[in-house]
Formats: sequence, structure tokens, C-alpha cells
Amino acid sequence: MAKKILIIEDYPATAEMIANILRSEGLDILTAVDGTSGLEKAKQNQPDLILLDIMMPEMSGFEVCEKLKVDAKTANIPIIIVSVRSTDENIKKGKSLGAIEYIPKPFDPFKLVEIIKKNLG
Repeated sequence: MAKKILIIEDYPATAEMIANILRSEGLDILTAVDGTSGLEKAKQNQPDLILLDIMMPEMSGFEVCEKLKVDAKTANIPIIIVSVRSTDENIKKGKSLGAIEYIPKPFDPFKLVEIIKKNLG
């Protein structure tokens, strides 16, 4: 069975581009346009990995990461933050909240796939 990736990204073009790259690698893709729907999809679908943007309406990616890590249903899902906000401070904050990787935008699609595959095992 294909591994399932949840992309939580508010910019549709970015979400679609990432989804297309990952589908070409044989992965199943779910998407959410904001933190609230992302949390729901994570609980309902138990993805193997989550790609998470930081700057989103309603709830930041940092808040989403924190909520995912304190919920027993989603605490063990690996989270990779993919964000244009890539200062050392933001990277440290993301990792302190439980993200396993922090990929700055814009990113190399091949590097993204490599990091995802490494973290899927």
C-alpha cells in the first residue's frame, strides 16, 4: 500500500505542485488549505507524514504542529515544515515543537523527495 502524505498549505499552486511531485513518486496525497482542516484530516486519515506550511490563515503552522504533537492520535506522525519563513529562530521553534525537518521555500523538488523518502523509512 502506498504511503500517505498530508500537505497542509494555504497556497493552492504550491500545494498542487508538491502533490504532483509526490504522486509521481507513487505516494497517496491528501491536502488541506488551513490548520483547522489539516488537524481534522490528520486525525481522520492517519497519514504517514505531514508537510506543513507556517504562514496560514486562522492558525499558524507552529500552532498546528503543537496541536498534532499533544494529541495521542497524531503525536507519532512525522512533520516536515516547508516554509518561506526560514530564519534560525523559526527553524529552532519548529523543531522544538516536534518537526523532524524544516525545508526552506523555494526548495529543490528532488531534495524534498529525498528528505520525505528518508523520513518514511
